[in-house]
Amino acid sequence: MLNKMKKILIYIAPEKHASLFDIIVAYNADTDVVIPYNNISIDDIREIVHNSVFTRPPEELKNTAIFIGGHDVNKAEEMLNEIIKAFNELPPTLRVSIAIDPDGAYTTSSACVVKIRNKFKSLSGKNATVLAGTGPVGQRVSVLLAIEGCNVKLTSRKLDRAKDSCNIIKKKYDQKIIPVEASDDETIKEAIRDSDIVVTAGPEGVEILPERIWSGVDRINVMADVNAVPPYGIGGLKVIHKDVEIKGKIIIGAISIGNLKMKTHLRLVKDLFNRNNQIFDLLKIYDLTNRINNV
Repeated sequence: MLNKMKKILIYIAPEKHASLFDIIVAYNADTDVVIPYNNISIDDIREIVHNSVFTRPPEELKNTAIFIGGHDVNKAEEMLNEIIKAFNELPPTLRVSIAIDPDGAYTTSSACVVKIRNKFKSLSGKNATVLAGTGPVGQRVSVLLAIEGCNVKLTSRKLDRAKDSCNIIKKKYDQKIIPVEASDDETIKEAIRDSDIVVTAGPEGVEILPERIWSGVDRINVMADVNAVPPYGIGGLKVIHKDVEIKGKIIIGAISIGNLKMKTHLRLVKDLFNRNNQIFDLLKIYDLTNRINNV
């Protein structure tokens, strides 16, 4: 009698060290074995794919999966495309499921937008501004808000950088985002002046939107901050464990977003082992987050 096949997660990343966070979450999600592959380049992908599928019979390949992590989102997406290319060279039965979530950008952005959407009957036609939005999370928050029907502006301290990010979004996701410079009080206030929704997506420990600015913009209904390290991205935010109302505006803190992100991350790893032919990209992870939120 054959032993039960163990659930094996192949964790790949281009950096020197695997993400301890991702590995611990994988074990928390009842994965039996996590195999970290670090310093991975595109040239390594084909061999990894072959080793993942030729070591088990097709009916057992659901017990092997690949998770693309690390910090470099662009390299991670190149790896995903290379994995898909390698699979397409093989018979359809020889597949393992794949998830991509470098730096937690996909699960965090999905949780952020779902939390925002909870505050409205519909996001269609709403105006949204993503401040300091050129990073991996900010770009994907912008994409998901646009998919939900928002008119989205993405800001940076330098207009050229905002334009570059919007061009990347157009190329990758076919969503039109408006680039805006927001480098001082005056330009930040102008960027959010007509916004129903504002998201701060800057680095940890940096206040992006001071209270003196946002408190004077009557139109804003909901603000969200992905920064969990004080000082927070939104000035005046002191409680990050739950959504709070300050001066008539609902603020969604990073821990509130993070709680849903963690539920999504855990479920994502578990669901990888349901079938052997799944690809969890941004839109699939967003759909998963929505389903978790609605339970």
